[in-house]
Amino acid sequence: MGPQQGLMGSAVRLGAASDALAALAAYVRLETEDLPADPQVRHLLAEVAAEVLGCDLGQASGPAAAPVVGLARAFLRQAAELVENPGRSGGWDRVDVPLLQSIGRLSMAICDAVLVAEAQLAGLGGRLAAPGARFLDVGTGTGWLAIALARAHPGVQVVGIDLFQPALDLAAGNVAAEGLNGRVELRLQDAAELDEPDGYDAIWLPMPFLPAAAVPGVMAAAARSLRPGGWLLPGTFTGPDDRLSRLLTDLRTVRSGGHPWRPEELVAAIAGAGLADAMEVPRTWPAPVRLYAGRRR
Repeated sequence: MGPQQGLMGSAVRLGAASDALAALAAYVRLETEDLPADPQVRHLLAEVAAEVLGCDLGQASGPAAAPVVGLARAFLRQAAELVENPGRSGGWDRVDVPLLQSIGRLSMAICDAVLVAEAQLAGLGGRLAAPGARFLDVGTGTGWLAIALARAHPGVQVVGIDLFQPALDLAAGNVAAEGLNGRVELRLQDAAELDEPDGYDAIWLPMPFLPAAAVPGVMAAAARSLRPGGWLLPGTFTGPDDRLSRLLTDLRTVRSGGHPWRPEELVAAIAGAGLADAMEVPRTWPAPVRLYAGRRR
């Protein structure tokens, strides 16, 4: 058996990918946060970034930079936790501030998917541009998606709800630091107990964090809370389209407390909640999320 085969050879090959992700995120931080660095380290990080990005290093200081750092931190911390606690069941009942903030930063990239959907889903873009528009961010966590949505839609009132008070405490600090207290409202609330008829123009559902048994109740409550013609926007994790990546996505979902939905299964669930035009939005954004939609009649 050669050196590139077997258990150790496979581990070394996979380790290079995690090292590259960490190096890319480190380079982005140096470019966006004005951090000090040893010149040789900075040079090598730039070389790695150029190799990964195809020499287009301008991307590392652009608007997509913060979610990339969040992705790296979240994936690497979750990977370390998986090694330490390999049999743990799903759920979010532990206070790991860096991990919670990293997942929140990563969720900012979901805003790009919403912006794409606005051009594809009847009336959604116009609704979110209209005076009095309201967006519900279910499972807001540390609030970074709500912040990104408020930035992208200057007239929208964003409401973020979550069941985990420690995450909401962090969200309150993040919203205040971004100067958005008047635009983003945070609540400790169960999405299945929503009682706001005709309350929102769009509602985001983070499917990887919703237990399968809770989904019918959450979707029913969300459907009642949409304004006529408003859109429900459930999203799932995704990644490269190969078997290993799909298995890793399913594992990340289950350990997050959710169900590994297949597209046809989730579209059927959306239609089963009484929503029209149930569909998957064609993915043209780089964020590792698949977006689905259903419209209140």
